[in-house]
Amino acid sequence: MKLINYILSGVANRFSPLLLGKHPRNTWLAFNWSNLNQLRTFMKRAGSLIPDVNSTVVDVGAGKLPYFNFVDAKTEKYIAVDYDEILNESYIDDRIKRRVGTAEELPVEDAIADVVLMNQVLEHVNCPDQSFAEVARVIKPGGMFIGSVPHVSPVHLEPYDFRRYTDLGLRQLLLKHGFRVVEVCGSGGVYSCAAFLISMDWVLSKRKDGEGQQFSTTRAFWLSPVIGAMNIAGWLADRLLPESGRTPANLTWVAVSERPTSAAKAA
Repeated sequence: MKLINYILSGVANRFSPLLLGKHPRNTWLAFNWSNLNQLRTFMKRAGSLIPDVNSTVVDVGAGKLPYFNFVDAKTEKYIAVDYDEILNESYIDDRIKRRVGTAEELPVEDAIADVVLMNQVLEHVNCPDQSFAEVARVIKPGGMFIGSVPHVSPVHLEPYDFRRYTDLGLRQLLLKHGFRVVEVCGSGGVYSCAAFLISMDWVLSKRKDGEGQQFSTTRAFWLSPVIGAMNIAGWLADRLLPESGRTPANLTWVAVSERPTSAAKAA
C-alpha cells in the first residue's frame, strides 16, 4: 500500500503543474478554477483602468506576485509587502521592491502609491480597520484601491483565517476610510460556488486543533477529472439556470481615494 501511495504521489507531483496549471492561471481541472477565472478577468479589467503608465503600485500580501503581470504595463515601481519567509529574496524585474511588513503596519511612505492591491488577504489580517487605514495613508489622493476577498470559502491557512465579507460590509469599510466605491462585484454564481466549495474541501486536510492546513497535490491531481466536470457544470448552470445573486464565492472591488491633498488640508 505504501508503494502504491508513493507512486500515486510521485506522478501527481511531477505532472500536476502541467495538468492543473499554476496560480493564478490554473486550468479548468483545478479546484479553484472558477474563482481564479473570474479574478483574472477582473484584474485585466481593473489594470486597464489605471490611468498612469508610470504608476507606483503597492501590493499588500504580495506573496509570489501572482498579480504583477496584470499591472506591469502601467507600473514604474512595484512595492511587494509580505512576511519575510513568503517574499522571494530577489526578483528578476528591477521595478519590484521587497518590503517586509504586515497590512496593519505597511513599511511604505505616506501618499506614495498610485495603486494599492489587496487580493485574497483581507480575510487573514488581524485588524481590517487598521489595514484599511494604512492603505488610506499610503495611497495618493485619487489613487486606486483594487482587491478581492472570499464571500464563501472553506476555512484555510489556519490559524490565520478570521472572517468572510459581504458586498455590504466591504462598501461600509471602504467608505469609512475615505474611499469612493467604484464597484463591488460578486464572482460567479451559486452553482460554481458549490463546485468550488466541494472541490476545495476535498483537497485540503481535515482540521485538527493546533495544526495548520495541508494541501493534497495527490488528491487534487487524481480527482481532477471529477473536479473539472463539476467546474464546467457549475459554469454552465450559472449561465442557464436562475439564481439570486446572493452566493458568489468571491468579491472584488475597485475604489478611489478621496483623501484630501496636503494643500487642501492646510487651507
